[in-house]
Amino acid sequence: MNMKKLGAILFGCIMAGAVLVGCGGQQGNQAGTHDTQIKIGTLTHLNASEERINEVMKKIDEETDVNLAHDYAYYDKLTSMLMGLESGSVKEVSLYNSVAQYMMGRNDKLAIVEHRGMNLEDSFCCAVRTEDKQLKADLDKAIGEMKADGTLDKFVKTYITDLKNGEEPPAVTMPTNNGKKLKIAVTGDLPPLDLVLADGTPAGFNTAVLAEMGKRLNMDVEIVQIDSAARASALASKKVDVVFWVAVPKGDSKVPADIDKPQNMEMTTPYYQDKIVHVGLKK
Repeated sequence: MNMKKLGAILFGCIMAGAVLVGCGGQQGNQAGTHDTQIKIGTLTHLNASEERINEVMKKIDEETDVNLAHDYAYYDKLTSMLMGLESGSVKEVSLYNSVAQYMMGRNDKLAIVEHRGMNLEDSFCCAVRTEDKQLKADLDKAIGEMKADGTLDKFVKTYITDLKNGEEPPAVTMPTNNGKKLKIAVTGDLPPLDLVLADGTPAGFNTAVLAEMGKRLNMDVEIVQIDSAARASALASKKVDVVFWVAVPKGDSKVPADIDKPQNMEMTTPYYQDKIVHVGLKK
């Protein structure tokens, strides 16, 4: 794999958490490409510092012609990041395509911005403490069964692709009265993936996935709503048992892999992939 391709793929993965900065080229409603430095909004990362992320982006730029070293503004919540876009504090925001489609269905001022470069995507998974080897094995088994019997494909259609403009993802009923409790962290602020409705009802794709996992493991599921950047510390401190993460590929580049993965954490088999896009205001 050449350095340009490896650098672009790695970049798309190291910036993951809830939202990632990417140069991925979804074609949208704004014409042209953007290669000059602009201010881009992204969610705060989970473990790596902003300085470390910027250092890696600069290193990739030095070794490739991917051109990633933009001026980034970091936000703790999706809602505040979108407010930054509308106010002009940032010119674009980095979103997963499913989130972008959800937001554009509710705000006709938004459009996907075309960028020259590769299409980037991330693989969603769950993360557990390294010591919880049996839990990881059980989650991997549940994910494998859900892939094999079509449950994951059904969830993608129900909670993501078949949603109509302005429609909220269906509410999700958490399994109860099974015995052992499984505490899972969600942001509730990244629809239609992570979503907690205004009345506190869990909804969205990730929530449906974790509820199904709980059923298959014969465990009660308790949702713990938490900011995206706090998930690593919540897992390490045993406030929760599981957090949503993304799979970061291993590579032989000088650019380090797993930059945003804390120590003492293991990731399950991925259960979903989504592209990374940039969204801006229509001109």
